[in-house]
Amino acid sequence: MLLVTHYYAPDGGAAAVRLSRLAAALAARGWRVTVLCPMPHYPQGRIRPDYRGAWTRQETREGVRVVRVWHWATPSRSIALRLVSQVSFMLMAGLRGLPLPRPDVLLVENQPVFSALAGWWLSKLKRRPYVVNVSDYWPEYLLAVGVTTATSPIYRVFKALVNLTQRQAQAVVALLPDILTSIEARIGKRDNAHVIMNATDLTRFRPDVDTAAFRAKHGLGEAKLVTFAGTLGNHIDLETMLKAAARFADRRDVLFLFLGTGIHRDTLQAQALPNVRWIDWLAHDEMPAAWAASYVTFWAVHDNPTNRISLQSKVYEAMASGVPLVVAVQGILADLIARSGAGQTVPFADDGALADALRCYLDDPARRAQAAQAARAYAEQHFDFAGVVARYENVLNALLTNKHN
Repeated sequence: MLLVTHYYAPDGGAAAVRLSRLAAALAARGWRVTVLCPMPHYPQGRIRPDYRGAWTRQETREGVRVVRVWHWATPSRSIALRLVSQVSFMLMAGLRGLPLPRPDVLLVENQPVFSALAGWWLSKLKRRPYVVNVSDYWPEYLLAVGVTTATSPIYRVFKALVNLTQRQAQAVVALLPDILTSIEARIGKRDNAHVIMNATDLTRFRPDVDTAAFRAKHGLGEAKLVTFAGTLGNHIDLETMLKAAARFADRRDVLFLFLGTGIHRDTLQAQALPNVRWIDWLAHDEMPAAWAASYVTFWAVHDNPTNRISLQSKVYEAMASGVPLVVAVQGILADLIARSGAGQTVPFADDGALADALRCYLDDPARRAQAAQAARAYAEQHFDFAGVVARYENVLNALLTNKHN
């Protein structure tokens, strides 16, 4: 199998973690997996020093052959420059993939679309079927956050490219049911379409992870940590989050800890609240301890259709770690939290309600313990990664069976 992706370990972020874990698990089950990806660059936007100075590099990670290519990485938040970076990987991957042995099947990550185009191109040249893996609402996201309009030529081009890569795939895997709904609204019903939701490693993310070293390293003391972990992107309503944090400015026992980077990093870095700490980025190896150290996790998103049907990847790790969730959101995440008993949701942009919900857990240990236990129990029942791997295997094997028939 050939996996084509823009993000792969040691990159950080949800996509790199999810795809690296999947590739390693398939390799452990006997698959010969090759990954075609750029040099590690995320989230810093710069190629890591130990990977610079080469056009291509090969290595083996957890039984997976990883073939990396140079690309023009940039830390800029400019959409135009980021597109140039993505196109550079598409071109390099398209060239470097030519001499690779012909795989039985390809798995192509659909975001960014230029990576998907590289996978589509290679599948055509090598005359092999591919599965397109769709983990986000794209290009619908561009409309939801107001980057462009449905009549914009740029949006129409992106939509056409996305439709091409999804329509010509022999199978489609969507991360959420509503993502599949949006795909089929654009390209029509698919016979070989699947929803395979995310999951996490329940042995690594658990409530009893030792947190002493993590707290000492970052000078966190014994405070109750109200944690946000993830990308500070356009979807995040940082203003509401900081207003909620300000309501606890007189609480010496509570510390709001932001872990991550993104377009809001300058705002977060410039804020002067005494009870707010920001750590630019953590290696994923540190995340089990970071979650276990968290008393509660919180975030707020803007009110738009995409955020109502999105399920952020942090949900899986937080619940597996037994961390109650307090989120300003409505939609499928609110339904999951209510169904699981793992926390509370409040209306969009309501910092007062967000602060009140946090107090429910910060000031009532028994209530916090009940939500923590419910979160872990739900994760054990629904977020087991072994089931995810088995479902991907079924999709891939079905294509191989059809090829030989």
